[in-house]
Amino acid sequence: MTELYIKIRNILLILVFCFIGISGWSQSINFKVVGNTEEGFNVDIYNGTQLLIHNTEEFKLKVANLDLSETTQINDWKGSEWTGNETIVKLSKETYLSDFDLNLSITVTYEVVNSNVVKKSIDLFQSGMPSLYYTIEENFKPSETPSKYVTFEYDNFPGGFVHEMFPSAGFVTPNNQLVGVLMDAGYKNHYTRTTRRRFNGHGGGFVGMRKLPDPELVSVATSEERAKGQQYIQQKFGEMHNLDAGKELPLKISDHFKKVGAIEIKRQSGLITLNCEPSNRSGFEIIAPFKNQKTYTISFLSKGNSPIALKLFRIKNGQKTIELEDGIKYIDQFPIKENEWTLFKGSVLVPYIENDSVSMFLGTQSGKEATIQIKDLKIVENQPLSQPYNRMDMGEKDTKTSYIFVEPWTNHHDFVVSSQSRLAEGKGFKGSLIEKILYANFNMLTWITSINDFTPLNVPNMNYAPDMYNRDSFFSIVSSYNKELNIKIWQQWAKTQNSNGAVATIITPYMGTIECKDNEATIQFLIWAMMNKRRYDVTPSKDKIDKAVNYVLNEFDDDRDGICKSHFTLSQVDINKYEPKTDKLAVNQGMFAIALKTIKELGYEISDAYIEKAEAAYLNFYDIERKHLLFDRDFPDVITMTDLEPEFFSLWLFNKPMLTDEMAINHLEQIPILNKVPNSPHPEYGTTAPVCVRLDKSEKGYSYLTPDYQPFREFGENNYKDGARDGFYYNGGSWMRPEYCGYVVGLRHGWQKAKPLMENRAWAEINLNPNWPYSKEFIPTKWTTTDTWWESTRGLCWNVFILMADEVAGLRTPDMDPDFKK
Repeated sequence: MTELYIKIRNILLILVFCFIGISGWSQSINFKVVGNTEEGFNVDIYNGTQLLIHNTEEFKLKVANLDLSETTQINDWKGSEWTGNETIVKLSKETYLSDFDLNLSITVTYEVVNSNVVKKSIDLFQSGMPSLYYTIEENFKPSETPSKYVTFEYDNFPGGFVHEMFPSAGFVTPNNQLVGVLMDAGYKNHYTRTTRRRFNGHGGGFVGMRKLPDPELVSVATSEERAKGQQYIQQKFGEMHNLDAGKELPLKISDHFKKVGAIEIKRQSGLITLNCEPSNRSGFEIIAPFKNQKTYTISFLSKGNSPIALKLFRIKNGQKTIELEDGIKYIDQFPIKENEWTLFKGSVLVPYIENDSVSMFLGTQSGKEATIQIKDLKIVENQPLSQPYNRMDMGEKDTKTSYIFVEPWTNHHDFVVSSQSRLAEGKGFKGSLIEKILYANFNMLTWITSINDFTPLNVPNMNYAPDMYNRDSFFSIVSSYNKELNIKIWQQWAKTQNSNGAVATIITPYMGTIECKDNEATIQFLIWAMMNKRRYDVTPSKDKIDKAVNYVLNEFDDDRDGICKSHFTLSQVDINKYEPKTDKLAVNQGMFAIALKTIKELGYEISDAYIEKAEAAYLNFYDIERKHLLFDRDFPDVITMTDLEPEFFSLWLFNKPMLTDEMAINHLEQIPILNKVPNSPHPEYGTTAPVCVRLDKSEKGYSYLTPDYQPFREFGENNYKDGARDGFYYNGGSWMRPEYCGYVVGLRHGWQKAKPLMENRAWAEINLNPNWPYSKEFIPTKWTTTDTWWESTRGLCWNVFILMADEVAGLRTPDMDPDFKK
């Protein structure tokens, strides 16, 4: 190519791309290709004519072979050529990696999704090596010094890695434009946000992993970097911190032991002896030498006659607040032996915690007299070795996808909302604001299983990570028309099936589980198989289905009289076990009827008379005098939203009601609607309803559960006394999924209040607590301040099931899902 030709081509490129973008010079997100054939091409991001992101490269790439003996890096990838128009641009380059004698084909694509969102994809492909590891790093560099950086949980983030409930970061420009950076789901971009695993043995709780995947998935320029003029938001995929291969910096442990409970403490040459008198908690507390955004390991040897509790709590302004989240958590009963030393070793990742201090408790919570000895108590700061773990297999394209959005900056609440809604838009999802928020949350809680297993895993929320509770994942995944997720996670369920045909309750990475019981999981397994057949014409494994069918029929109705009997409720209210089996729960009888209909559609001999017998038994739980379904015949004054779940399933799966209009409407009329708010869509109604409450003759007409009227037995007797948890959890908490589905049942039965209550409940999820504008496990129906809401409830995934509820209600259609195919 001649020098004159190159100069002319470069001038033409500049002229062309001055005008490439959506809506020309209007205020909307667009891009321009910059560079030339000698130096390479990359893309700038604009809002109208305002330059927002000006990168010096598209990404950085670290590559290694599978034994990590050879590595190489590309520090500043740019395209050698480009094609495109005002809505899509592709940069491409063939790169030769001499260290591996390997050709690497790379394409970077920018695509305008709408006037606010751009999608960026990086495609990697190699056909010359069986497999290799890699880490890829993308930097999004502001063209001007931002007025501040924001993240999903912080309005002014000081910098460093961001480990929060939703991976989102942004910056605010000097003229008050918000630029946000998002990413695709972990099962697509091959990351996991897991920082811990279940503890070994039967001590319960979590410990941090020794090989920590993606700790720096999202990072922001530190204050030191900013002072040097370095500004960026970074996404890094496929990096693992190996704590056992790095360095350790021993830290000094405080000599100030604060006694907790009735205890005598003796210390001598590395040995601590705790003589504990009976009390709720006996031991000592110290301030741990933890700082923001570092990883530490706590270890000690112990022996004694009581299990050990190790607890880490954040201290803010001298007050103990929440338990530290990422690593050691819920270690309440670490089992030790009386005459033999047992090693405890666990890591903890400390994210940004606003410079709070951290207290560490070590002792016992047994409430009994005990003697415990602890020696060689150590805390080290880990300086881990960084290693790549994402795989690029021969002949298979690997893709990393990010999203950039721009809009005027208003406040942090709106940034949190936009992070979710813009991600949904970027992925091509269509729907209402609440639907977008729930869809985005679902995607951000669906990642890979582990560094060695890229099978999709769906967790309820960050508090439950790394575990996939199967019943939660059912409601989450079936809400999407994504074939890959529906097939692969159903297959994971199938692998947990035991010899009796039951499907497990939970899949937990890095550890085992033996929890497999007669709850609704196996019924859901059959429903899901039926749906996969309907949606994708996928025939499930006959052996697996045979076993599941036999289990359901024999476990729940061994005498074939149509009456369901079980040790557990066939719904989410899983805090009670019934010995012997019970046949007194309405939801169980209704779900058994749904199971029979499902089994029949799957091709098994189930007579209509048998189904009718089971349905009639469900209807027999309707109490004519009380005008509602009986949650538990032993507690006839208790009413729940979950008792309408079988009716919803019948309408959703078979488009046919089981209940009469009178039954459904009367049941809903009995449930109190609480938390009236003047600025809600329908202020004449409340915004939340209790999932479970007792109806009574008081002026209010209801009361929360108490120890003397308690369907949840020991659990309720211990937790629902003195009114301390009135309106929380299953004592009156408002759970969006069953509540919203209950209202849809009412809508289909002609209940006039259904639509406004659906709108109020959707509003409540976003607005009732203005600091938490996202999906939650439950909303309290009795509270004085939102500070009392449980932190652990934030970001629950299964509320996305209202997408199916809205289909049943006629408010959305399958083609609004980007993965739907006719």
